[in-house]
Amino acid sequence: MSTQEFTTTASPSKYVSSMQYVETGHQRKLRKGKGNFFVELLEKLGEKLYWIYYIHLPFYLMTSFDSFCLHSSFLIAFTVGCFGFIKYCL
Repeated sequence: MSTQEFTTTASPSKYVSSMQYVETGHQRKLRKGKGNFFVELLEKLGEKLYWIYYIHLPFYLMTSFDSFCLHSSFLIAFTVGCFGFIKYCL
């Protein structure tokens, strides 16, 4: 069976794709429209700071002690944030 015959004779319902579309968080925010501006600004700032200071600098510009201090401060801030969230919920 040639390719042309296959495409013209096969019904679309007979061949179902297993690929599923999953939208990203950015796409979901754009689809839903405007949200809380201040919260979105803090999210973007936090993400940029994370990528700048926690990912790039330790590998390119920092000594091992500087990297250790930076990693420790981010881990402490994350831990305190999780603790505060848990205490707020309980």
